[in-house]
Amino acid sequence: MKNRMVLLYMAFVFLSNFSTILYFLTVYLEFVGFSMVAISGMMIAYQVSKFILEVPTGYIADRFGRKASGLVGIMGMLVYYAVLLLARSPLLLIGAFALKGFAVACVSGSIEAIYIDSVSQDQLVRLNVVERFVFYASYALSACVGGFISSVGAYYVGLSADIFAMVLTLAVVACIPEERREGTMTTFERGISPRMIGAAITSNSILRSAFVMDCSQAFAFVALEDFFSLLLADRGMNAVASGVTIAVQLLVSASIGFIVPSVIAHVDKGSFARICGIVRLFLTALFLIPFTPAYLLPVFYVLQTVAYSLFAPIKYSVFQNAADSSMRCSLISVQSQMVAVGAVLFYLLNAVLSSVVGIRVVLLVALGISSLAYVPALFRLTSQRS
Repeated sequence: MKNRMVLLYMAFVFLSNFSTILYFLTVYLEFVGFSMVAISGMMIAYQVSKFILEVPTGYIADRFGRKASGLVGIMGMLVYYAVLLLARSPLLLIGAFALKGFAVACVSGSIEAIYIDSVSQDQLVRLNVVERFVFYASYALSACVGGFISSVGAYYVGLSADIFAMVLTLAVVACIPEERREGTMTTFERGISPRMIGAAITSNSILRSAFVMDCSQAFAFVALEDFFSLLLADRGMNAVASGVTIAVQLLVSASIGFIVPSVIAHVDKGSFARICGIVRLFLTALFLIPFTPAYLLPVFYVLQTVAYSLFAPIKYSVFQNAADSSMRCSLISVQSQMVAVGAVLFYLLNAVLSSVVGIRVVLLVALGISSLAYVPALFRLTSQRS
């Protein structure tokens, strides 16, 4: 049963993250005639919707069924892709992006929570590495295919492929078994509440540090993904080169991730994670500095992702072990909510600075600001044991 669950979950991770439009979404929206103001409105609608609905959907999933929540979210994603493919009204697209926020909130943590409860805690670091590889492999294939699609303007073909992948995701999730958890049901009978979730967070310094890291990291890195292809285009790289660069960096970092269990068995986990986290910030700054030679941009982008892949399994396992199983879905939703907070704060900063400086400089400023919260939280998280 456990092996079947792991295989189904890894299939879910691969299919749900396959999206040829992901790294080229802003390019596609410009291609079909939307202004940067309209595009920013769509991005904000997505992040605000996700922010508002993350905790309520996580709470509902914990109370009434995680699998059902995941299925509703995937169906919402299917509607989002269909509107993205067919609609040209800014208002309809803003609504579709808001729906995407709801859908992602429903999926976020729901299937992951079922999976985590089905495997032993001592397997999480090793399985986290496998999950990251599958995740990166899906992104890499998406980016490579998306780059070729973007270079010839065949976005409709790509979006149709994305819809097909989401249909397969729906089928996989329908096959995932959700076991009744007696201990969790007892907690539900006592009445799990938002106040209990808040108390669990305030009393657990590991969770607080993880959430600060998620928010500050999103403040600098979410928009880096949204505008990545435009950043490279500004430096003379075409869509195919961008897609191949993304694919290479994802596969390299995913492959390196397989050495993490053997590496951390011989080093201090806390020190290793701190070094990798700080190195990642430094490499990202080199990628964003306008004076960095264009031929070095792929190198720095690959290396910063490698640095993250080396310490991410440690961070995730610390968080997962600290999360109470009875409210795990709600806590993962809070984690996703913190990502939405960071993204919304960045777009507000971008709205203020975009008329003065370009997106590259705004991202560099955001990286500097985020490091003020990220580094102390990283040290606090890695100096504790769950």
